[in-house]
Parts: sequence; structure tokens; C-alpha cells
Amino acid sequence: MRFVGFIGIFAGLLLGQQEPEARIRTEVRQVLVPVVVTDAKGHHATGLKAEDFTVLEDGVRQEVRSFSIEAEAGAGGVVRAAGGASGSAGGGGSKAQARTYVICFDTLHSSFANFGHVRQAMEKLFQKDNGTGAQYVMVSLGRQLRVVQTATSDQKLLQARLHDKGFLDVLRGVDAEAMAVEVNATKTRLEQYCKRCPCGATARGAACYPERQELRQQLTMQASRTSMLGVGFLEGLKGLLNELGNVAGGRTLVLISDGFSLTPGAEFFAVASAFLPNYAEFAFSTENLNPQMEEALAIATKRDIRVYGVDSRGLGSPSFAAGGLSDAGSSGMSQNGARNRGGSMMTEMDRKQNSLAFLNGAGMAQLASATGGIYLRDSNDLLGELQQVLADGREFYVLSYISSNTAEDGKYRKIGVAVRDPKLTVRAKEGYWAEVSH
Repeated sequence: MRFVGFIGIFAGLLLGQQEPEARIRTEVRQVLVPVVVTDAKGHHATGLKAEDFTVLEDGVRQEVRSFSIEAEAGAGGVVRAAGGASGSAGGGGSKAQARTYVICFDTLHSSFANFGHVRQAMEKLFQKDNGTGAQYVMVSLGRQLRVVQTATSDQKLLQARLHDKGFLDVLRGVDAEAMAVEVNATKTRLEQYCKRCPCGATARGAACYPERQELRQQLTMQASRTSMLGVGFLEGLKGLLNELGNVAGGRTLVLISDGFSLTPGAEFFAVASAFLPNYAEFAFSTENLNPQMEEALAIATKRDIRVYGVDSRGLGSPSFAAGGLSDAGSSGMSQNGARNRGGSMMTEMDRKQNSLAFLNGAGMAQLASATGGIYLRDSNDLLGELQQVLADGREFYVLSYISSNTAEDGKYRKIGVAVRDPKLTVRAKEGYWAEVSH
């Protein structure tokens, strides 16, 4: 199987199709807001009109200039225009581009074992998703971005690709296991240090200062390498969003991952600070990736791309994706079979690891909530989660307004959308970054 590099990811998708959809000129400052509305049972609410919605920007009410309902009805899809507040969008149905779903496998942060469950769920999904007209692209994102399958609506082809040897080889190249090995090695070094220098954990002497500094330097180097990988991952994500933004029709990115950290390298300092809690140099201090994440969010919100995060770990996930630090053979594990390492130091280390594992989902949650998607986690029903993603793309509302704030200052504008019926749940992108005057 031949994998395609990042350049020209969607060449096969765009070839022979119409030009990408026209973009509204930035001087108009028109803001499009795709909105998904569901009832208490999670079913999509239909039949709403423009007057049922209220749109706020930074707390100021905005006039809805146009309003439409987008719904798939077999291959090709149909848009039913329902008219704006001023009646400018009247008319009957018209053909629309089918929605494009880019399914992205995060091979930098995820366990190969978890991908096995994902493959099974996706195979069932493609078996059930016949005749909708949706098209799918499959990519993997790790140390580099690879296209597994260019855009297609051929369900049998998609199912076959999931079992392709080349695809499986890409998934086996995940780096989560390597990370767990590195963290375990760090723990071992710290255990050996504490055996040689008992005063190290109590900050009572300076005899071990040179060795502590060496440990600190090793941790910093490990954190720096991890941070570089994290930056590369988000750069790849930004490029993917940019490419997807050029595709006509509705666009959805489904990111399947064990979760990724916006503070890469924290794992190493969490272990060190548990062993050496009284030394400030072992407190966590590494760069965060918030600026790179903000850039990715700006692209997704500007191009109206909904992002869904699917946690591939399911229920009862271990502290780290590869489970390396929770292995029964780890040093310090009690021999009675219980998952209790004993000792306050080990308890503290486990607490910090679990806290970091929870935070590793923060990046996925931020991508989803900011773009109007969902972060799907804590469930063993991966098929149901994927079906929910597809359902959101098959019927939703699109509102547009011209911002009353005319400043071209590049600042973030917060969007709030509400409906009259308080029993309904509304999901929309949370905001956007204003254009900058040139």
C-alpha cells in the first residue's frame, strides 16, 4: 500500500469536482454559525425557525441575517432554506455537497491495542452507513501526516482499508509505548538515586547536589524532546484543518486518540516531584502548547470545521496509554496482587499520574467544544459514539450575522447561541478571532 505525504492530501478529493466554495469577503465580517440542536434524549430537534434562535457576540445580541436547515437525504444531500430574519433566504430545496468526514488516527499518543477496538467499531460503522452520500478521508497523524485513504463513499473500500497491511503497520508505529518506557526508566533512575542518597528526598544536605542537577538536566532534555513532538503534532493538525477548509460542502474532523497533553513532558516531572517533593527544581516547569492550540482553533472556527474527539481508551483507561507505569512488574508493587504499591511516595506519584492522564483529554475537549463538536469519552460504545458524530452532520441549522463590532483588532469574539425552548441543548462554535486590519 502506498501512503501519500502531506502535500496534496485532498488532491484525489478535489480532482474533477467544482471549485472550492466561495468565501465571503472579510470586509463584510459575516459570521457563519452551524448549530446542532438536540432534545433531552439526544435526538435532533427539527422544525425550528430563525426566530427561535438568539445569537450573542461578547454578550451583545446580533441580528440573524440568514438561516437555513442542512439535511442529508440520500446521496448528495439536500439543503432546505428556511428564510432569514429579513426573509432574504427563502426558496425551496437545492442540491448541496455531501459532508466530508476526515477520520484522523493519532499515532503519536495512542496505544495500538486501543486502535484494535476502534477498527472493529469503524468496520461496523461503514457496514451500516450505506447510501448516505457522505464521503470519508482517513489519515494518520503522528511524527508525520499520512493519508490512508483519499475521499471516497465506497463503504467496501473503506472496510478493506481498515485491514490493509500498510495501514496496520502505520498504527503499530505508535509512540505511546516508547513514552511509557521512557517514564519507567526515569522512575528507575530516581529509585536508584534515592537508595544511594537517602537525604535526597528530605532536602537535608548538599552532598548529592551534583547528581540532582544531572537528574534535572536529563528531565529537561526528555521534556524538550517530547515538547518538540507535541509542536510537530499540532503543526500537522493545523495543516490538516487548512486543507479540509478548502473542501466544498460540510466538513467534520474526527480525531481518534488516547488524548494528548498541552504540557508535554509533564509526565517526567510528575515522577520526579513524587520522589523529590522538597526540591523546587523538580517541580513541573515545561513549556505549554497553548499558542499552537489557539492557532489550530482559529483555523477550525474560521473555516467552520466541527471537530469531534473520540477517546479510544474507553472505560477504565490506565493512567498512561501504554500502561507502562501500572504494570504489575513495576518496582514497588506489593506482592499480594493488589494494585497498591504502598508508601506515601508511590501514592503521590499515582495521584499525579492520574491527574495528568485526565488533563491529557483537555486538548481534545478544547478542540471539540470550541468548534461545536463533542469530546466523546468514558464509554465502551465506540460504534455509538461514531454514529453520533455522523448524525450531527446530517441535520443542523446554519445561522449567519454581520458582527456589530466593526473593529479589525484580531481579538477573540465569544459567540453564544440559545433557543426558546429551555429543554433543548444547543451546540455551536464558541467564538472566532476577528480579522486584523492591514
